[in-house]
Amino acid sequence: MTIKTYLGFDVGTKRTGIAIANSLTSHANGIETVAHYKDGSTNWRELDVIINEHKPDIFIVGLPLDKDNQEQEMTFIAKSFGRKLEKRFNISVFFIDEYLSSLEAKKQLKWHHAHKNADRSEVDKRSAELILQTWLNETTRD
Repeated sequence: MTIKTYLGFDVGTKRTGIAIANSLTSHANGIETVAHYKDGSTNWRELDVIINEHKPDIFIVGLPLDKDNQEQEMTFIAKSFGRKLEKRFNISVFFIDEYLSSLEAKKQLKWHHAHKNADRSEVDKRSAELILQTWLNETTRD
């Protein structure tokens, strides 16, 4: 049995949260938040290090749709990020609806850390974890 590694992404304009899982445990864990450059461009230098360290087989990118399941500005940013990931690393990218993942991450972090405002980088990391776990729960892998 070949164990596959998955990296999940919660893409933002300021930061991108990253989570990891594998096909053996099917349990996602937030591992990192990458801060992007002040001009809004993607910090590929840091992403390259993380991706090369974990050697994933598949990327999962959260697709931010609105409450009516319609695309919005961030949807196009996430799709662009996914296309660039696939081209840069020659690894398949799957998109999954991430509606309310950040809100749920904030709720979880407030509950666990018992403070009013959860740290944004922790929220992004937890959001990536929720995105990846949702994909794992909804997808049958070989």
